[in-house]
This record gives sequence, C-alpha cells and structure tokens, in this order.
Amino acid sequence: MIYCCQKTCLLCAGVDWMYQNFIPGQYPSCFRGDPPVLSYIWKKRVGESFSPPRIMHSHDEISELLLVIEGSANYTVGESQYIIQEGDIVAIGAGVLHDEDARLTADTTMVAVGLRQVRLIGLPDGALVDAATCPVLSLGDSFPVFRSVLDTIHSLLNDNGEQYAETCQFLMAGLVSLFVRLYQHNAESDAPSGKGEQFVGRIRQYIEAHYSETISLPSVSRALHINPYYLAHIFKEHTGYSPMQYVIRLRIGKAQGLLMYTDYPITQIAGMVGYDNSSHFNAMFTKYIGMSPGKYRKKFRSSKGGK
Repeated sequence: MIYCCQKTCLLCAGVDWMYQNFIPGQYPSCFRGDPPVLSYIWKKRVGESFSPPRIMHSHDEISELLLVIEGSANYTVGESQYIIQEGDIVAIGAGVLHDEDARLTADTTMVAVGLRQVRLIGLPDGALVDAATCPVLSLGDSFPVFRSVLDTIHSLLNDNGEQYAETCQFLMAGLVSLFVRLYQHNAESDAPSGKGEQFVGRIRQYIEAHYSETISLPSVSRALHINPYYLAHIFKEHTGYSPMQYVIRLRIGKAQGLLMYTDYPITQIAGMVGYDNSSHFNAMFTKYIGMSPGKYRKKFRSSKGGK
C-alpha cells in the first residue's frame, strides 16, 4: 500500500488510501532491438465462411501465435502432435512446419497473428520458444487478457486498418512480451532428445527435401538405412502420422499455398508437389480439404475480395 503525498490534493480528496504502482526507469527487455512487427491477424470458426484446414505448411519469415478461443483440435508443430483446447496458445517459429488436423470440434474458434522480425533474447531469429520445449502454453488466468487484446486488434484493423495500425503494433508488442514472461515462468522443458527423436528428425528432413519426388516407405528406409517397420512405428509414435500420411499432408499443404498465392495452373501445381496424375491430385486434395483445388482457389480469392 502506498499513501498519497497530500490528502488535500484534488485527486485524493476524501480518500483514506490508494494503491499505486510505478514502472521502474530501467527494466530488462525480452526483445533484441525493436519488437516484432504484426503482419496479419485472422480469426475463424469451424463451419463458417472460408475455413478449410490449412494443413502441413511453414512460413519462412513469419512466426505465429495461435490462440484457441473455443473447442479443441489436433495440431502438429515440428515433430510432435498436440491436443490443443480453449485457453491454449501455440507458438510457431518461422520456418517450422505445422499442421492443422481437419478433425476439429464443431465449435472450434481460433485466432492467430503473424509476426515478422521476431528477435527474442536468448533465441534464434524467428523463434518464439526454445526448440527443446513444448510450443503449447495453457494461459490459465491470463486467457481473458490475450483474448481481449487480440479481439481488440482484430476489431480495430477491421474498422480502419490504416488509422489504427500503430495502435495495433504496440498492443501486439505488449502481448508478445507478456507471452514470453508467462512462458519463461510456466513452460517445462521436454526430456532431452533420445535416439527415437533423432531418427524422427532425420526422417522429416528427408521427406521435406524429397516430397515432390516419387517417394515411398521402402525408398525412405533405404535412403536412411533404417528398418522400414521400425521407421514407420517410431515416426507415427512421435508425430501422430505414418510417414506416407506425412508426405501427403506436406504435399497438400504446399499445394494450398500455391493455389492461394500463385496463378500456376492446377495441373502444374500437381506436378510441383509430387503428383504426376492431376486426377489423383484432385482426389487427394478433395479428401483432405473437403473441396477441389479449383473450388479452393476460387473461394480463397472471393474471400479476399477478388485479390
């Protein structure tokens, strides 16, 4: 409790006591240089508008924070799959593969922000958490704060993005700082990587380098000199997917990006992601996304006002 200097001052007239907190003149920053730059924010609810799953993909220069507002989902970050639920926030570093499973509960609502120029003390550029730790944090009592700030940013940018851009940047910088402090206080490091996790890392690297080629479980096994049965077992144990399911999700995720952000013909995209038969590509894309590649591209562009 800190008492006012004068009970006769206008601010404290008739007040017996007041709480007052001061910000120190100097304090440690979690940022190396300037805070991250907010690139985008999206919010979606399953079953509303254009909201098919965005499967296996990464962003080379953008880090993401994803907050679950309602419901639950299976989410893969890097080499592991997590069940995320209301009040959880997921930290995805730049260049880290992540995958949104289509098996979401009917009321699942999520909001995510994309951040550029993430440079945190003690971490590589683009990283939001240490690679050895779990990327999912349960916010607990801080959940309403994160939800309120992100809702405010989303609303301000919807109303007048140009006018409120600076405001939103400062709000986001404060939220990232709060996330870092909460994570440092609450997150527990995973156990040190064992032999199985090292194998999984090698398998992922190989698949990500060769997904656009003809690839199979035997070919991966031969290339890495790992027994195919052990390879399949250990990979699914750590990721939740068989090696070939992982290949398919990676291919479809890459195709989603090409459909959204390029004008390549669908037949060319099929070849670029490893399908020499466009009909098979169309069938697999529809199976995993719930609509054909052509319809997906059309819906995405109509949702962006034809851009």
